Amino acid sequence: MRLGSAFLQTLFTQLMQTGASLVTGVLIARALGPTGQGGYAVIAAAVALGAVLAGLGQFQGNVIAAADGRAEPRVLLVRAVLHGLVAALLLLATRPLWNQRIGHTVGSALGFLFVAVLAAEVIAQLVRGINLGQRHVTGWNTATLTQRFAYLAGVAALVLTGRARLEPVLACWAVATLLSVAVSGLWIWLRSHATSVSLRRLWWGWGAGLSVAMRAFVAVGVTLLLVRCDVWMLGPMLGVGTVGQMSVATTLAEWLWYIPSILGNLLFTVVAADSSGRSVRQICRGTRAVVMMLLPAALLLLFAGQRLVIALYGNAYESAGTLFILLLPGMTAIGIHLVVDAFFAGKGFPPISIWSAVAALVAKVGLNLIVVPSFGAPGAAVVTSFVYTGLLTVKVTAFTHRTGTSLATLLIPGRGDFQYLTTLARAGIGA
Repeated sequence: MRLGSAFLQTLFTQLMQTGASLVTGVLIARALGPTGQGGYAVIAAAVALGAVLAGLGQFQGNVIAAADGRAEPRVLLVRAVLHGLVAALLLLATRPLWNQRIGHTVGSALGFLFVAVLAAEVIAQLVRGINLGQRHVTGWNTATLTQRFAYLAGVAALVLTGRARLEPVLACWAVATLLSVAVSGLWIWLRSHATSVSLRRLWWGWGAGLSVAMRAFVAVGVTLLLVRCDVWMLGPMLGVGTVGQMSVATTLAEWLWYIPSILGNLLFTVVAADSSGRSVRQICRGTRAVVMMLLPAALLLLFAGQRLVIALYGNAYESAGTLFILLLPGMTAIGIHLVVDAFFAGKGFPPISIWSAVAALVAKVGLNLIVVPSFGAPGAAVVTSFVYTGLLTVKVTAFTHRTGTSLATLLIPGRGDFQYLTTLARAGIGA
């Protein structure tokens, strides 16, 4: 896989996805209002966490298994579908345990829609892991683009017909995700060699990669808790309306993650398949490029961000504008962290991937309990920025120590980095 051309293609796709996601989010937030948006944010956070827990780290396991050829792609594909179906059955069987925890107005239809969305997301992430491991970046990009635009089309139709309520929105989410699974799965099936798919092969392959997958499962699960714990904490402490304000601010601030997440995912596969040490240089180049892009963007948003939030979401979300400004330093730090952390992910999620995320989660929860009662949601936003910056510091220190790379080499862009980005933008040649 040529990193430069893959990055350029994914960047173009991601920019289109960003636009679609932005419009979808604005439509949902305006239609549901702050309180309804808060309920939607709680369910979305539950889906995100539930998909990681139910996935058992098999996204990363599939990336590694497909990258080093340990498992046939068609076997991995069938296993991914079965995995999602089993997750759905377990969720239905345990519904009394979680039904009232995903929202205060959960009814029968909403509970089943939650299961449908979560199971679809589990299958989608496992299937995309196969695409990424095979270095079929076009298939991965096509699938994610299909999901974003199908979801936008569904939500837009609901708004135009006056039916934009939580249940129909979730139904659109489930359908859009399943469409992306169909696209991604068909890509894998048609581009893979024919192979026999037996229960023995399905089970053996799953068990063989479980040890690596479980390390990813713990690291990613704790990281997701870290990112989304505000949603669950602020509801009981400050009300669902405040959750709606925070979710809008967070969603908008997470735009700063999009380009770093592209590089992070691509570099993850590069590091996983690297035996020469060349990936260290690529991690450094990617990090410097992200620093060069994120810092000017964050500075611009510090001055214009509050007006941007109100312009997009309306005056009802004025408080979200203030929260957005306070979140910017932390979101910038996490954007850089995503690229640096790709090195540790590609190395099989060593202990630092787990203990650093656990420490950050404990710090965030503990500080929120101290700060939020006195300073409200702005205090939670400041805590988020502080903790995320600390997490970046830990990972940068670990990376430079393990690889012998200097801080300047990792973080300070030079003229050559600007020329590199210019070259990518013009021709998409490899790194």
